[in-house]
Amino acid sequence: MHEHAPLIDWSELYENPAAEFESQRDKILEAAARHLQRFHDTVAAVDGPGAIVECTPIRVGRYPRLLRELAERLPIHLIACTGFWGEGLAPPHPWAVRLTLEKNGVEKIARLYIREITEGMEDPAGRWGERFTDVKAGIIKCATSSYMRPVERRCHLAAAIAAKETGAAITTHTTNGGGLEEIRLFLKEGVAPEKVIIGHQGYKDDRQLDDAAEYHRRIAATGCSIQFDRIGGENYTPEKTARQISRLVDAGFVRQILVSHDVAPCFYEPFAAEQKPAGGWKFEEADYTVVTTRLLAELREQGVSDSDIRTILVENPQRVLAF
Repeated sequence: MHEHAPLIDWSELYENPAAEFESQRDKILEAAARHLQRFHDTVAAVDGPGAIVECTPIRVGRYPRLLRELAERLPIHLIACTGFWGEGLAPPHPWAVRLTLEKNGVEKIARLYIREITEGMEDPAGRWGERFTDVKAGIIKCATSSYMRPVERRCHLAAAIAAKETGAAITTHTTNGGGLEEIRLFLKEGVAPEKVIIGHQGYKDDRQLDDAAEYHRRIAATGCSIQFDRIGGENYTPEKTARQISRLVDAGFVRQILVSHDVAPCFYEPFAAEQKPAGGWKFEEADYTVVTTRLLAELREQGVSDSDIRTILVENPQRVLAF
């Protein structure tokens, strides 16, 4: 429910030109396809071929035609996203900043999101908003720092408008807190809670506790989905995540739990540099199988039934992604 493939490039967030990837195109696509094929191979035939929500946002390495080419190489489905991203780790895109400062800026951002969902995503080969493709987005992404900043807030307001008009779900990035603030904003703006996914849960989600069990229950009690989407990463071990999920299942919230890894096979490392050598692409061993192998084993060890596991892995994504 929250992955990246085939690539991520933060260059434009730092007001630098995007990295050239054409010389590495085949290598990038082959790496992404290889890792995602491994995920497909772990999915039971009855539930296959499998799908990922590709959460790379506007101008952060999101190339719609490259996404289509990757999808055509694979049996699995790719669901792309619209939305601007920026938080404590990286600044918002300058295009987002500029739009938020303009008159009716929130509405302009919302119109961009709606166009990307209903007609096709922006083509980053041109100037900002100059060209568009016919490759449509299927979900809206938002991001907040540990405390929501003004630009982030206005992008959240735009997401709320777009979600209500299109029926698309909203998936969020949080940074050691911020989930309940996002929920309050979206619900106040009239977004249905079943269309809101609060992401990156599992570590210091209340800004303090390593394992914020009560905070997780508070999120789930709003009717929004709670997403554990860094499984396998540092501080997000399958064993720990299984315990967190098991508690929510026991509390009656199984229909609001979503899982993922948030990994990427290819990342442009010197993103803040003005010069962009082709050798700057870093290839990672992105493991998209931790959920379908190690997490499942841990959930069963915790006593979570196969029926509840199928609800989390299959039925919940089907329901929340549907328009």
